[in-house]
Amino acid sequence: LDVAATVYNAGQTYHQQGELNKAMELYEEFLGIARARLGSKHRDVAIMLKCIAQIHHEQNKFEKAMELYTEALVAGREALGDEHPEVASIMNKIGNLYYEEGNFDAALKTYLEGLEVERSVLGEDHPNLTVTLTNIGQIYKHKSEYVLALKHYHEALTIQQKLLGSSHPNVATTLSSIGLLNYQRGHYDCALNVYQEVLCIRRSIFGDDHLDVASTLNSIGLVLFKLSLCEFALDSFMESLRIRQLLLGRDNRDVAIIMYNIATVHFDRGDEDEAMKFYRETLRIEQAALGHDHQDVVLTLQHIGQVYQQQGELTEALEYFEEALCTERKIYGSGSVKVARTLNHIGNIYLQKGSSKEAMRSFTEALRLFRQLGKSDDDLVIAGGDFYGMSLVHPECAPVA
Repeated sequence: LDVAATVYNAGQTYHQQGELNKAMELYEEFLGIARARLGSKHRDVAIMLKCIAQIHHEQNKFEKAMELYTEALVAGREALGDEHPEVASIMNKIGNLYYEEGNFDAALKTYLEGLEVERSVLGEDHPNLTVTLTNIGQIYKHKSEYVLALKHYHEALTIQQKLLGSSHPNVATTLSSIGLLNYQRGHYDCALNVYQEVLCIRRSIFGDDHLDVASTLNSIGLVLFKLSLCEFALDSFMESLRIRQLLLGRDNRDVAIIMYNIATVHFDRGDEDEAMKFYRETLRIEQAALGHDHQDVVLTLQHIGQVYQQQGELTEALEYFEEALCTERKIYGSGSVKVARTLNHIGNIYLQKGSSKEAMRSFTEALRLFRQLGKSDDDLVIAGGDFYGMSLVHPECAPVA
């Protein structure tokens, strides 16, 4: 068994270094020794099955991983009983696997069972509980059950504050999740208060020029924008942009995200020239960082098109929407609802131009796709129901109106 222990430790070292095949070979050698000497219902067998399962899990071999995790759970319960930290650990691994597969109900059930075991054997204030509580909160967030999500995040926060104090990076991370939940619920004042607390913690730990500080400033900017405090939102976004450009360079995708947010605030305020400047820079960075065929590029192309449309420069607007449409067809296929909506929008620009034949062609294709996808005819939106008013703004479309 001393030899087996040496084999196990070597396997752990390879596993931590990411050399999974070497780790697997040693784990399986240890498992063979343990089963021969100790039998199949022993703690060491359960631990080794969990380790082997984890490698399959990391290799995205989910079916094999689940088989081994389940075998580990049976061995662990036989050897240790239902209420043991090792049993709780295996249950959490199973919950993680269900979560990654998108089976949120099964993941939630497993996490909740594991939480009860952890509380029974570790007490109410053990750091392991914060991981499980956070996992449960994350699932409730996915299920849009925000009250239950907040309950579990707050439980995790209480434990973290007891164990780590109020100014710890983990506390800031949990608070940030609570801020996001309040943002998603539309509780913007509460979200703002939480994010400001996160910002204070992160600045006190990391200083002003840190990516976590930049991320928090971006979140605060989004909340302020929702509260129609556009000037303050811009200040927050610009500071976030400064930090990200300093630390990441000017051509990083995360820089593009802030650029996009700044552009959107300018567009909302009616400052179309500034919006265009930032959208164009966003597009340049995205195409360099992500390539031309990416969903973020599509969104930016559409926003540039919207700015041109707002300015009445309809030919330029069509150019960008047509490019967005071409990219969407590459990404999603020609039968996507996103393609249908872009066609619908293109039809409205043609209508605005007074190009009735092209408008009808786009509307017809959009409607065909909506019907093919089981949508209602009402999903087709023909803008400018006030055709007389539209004809006054754009005289060239008066014949169609």
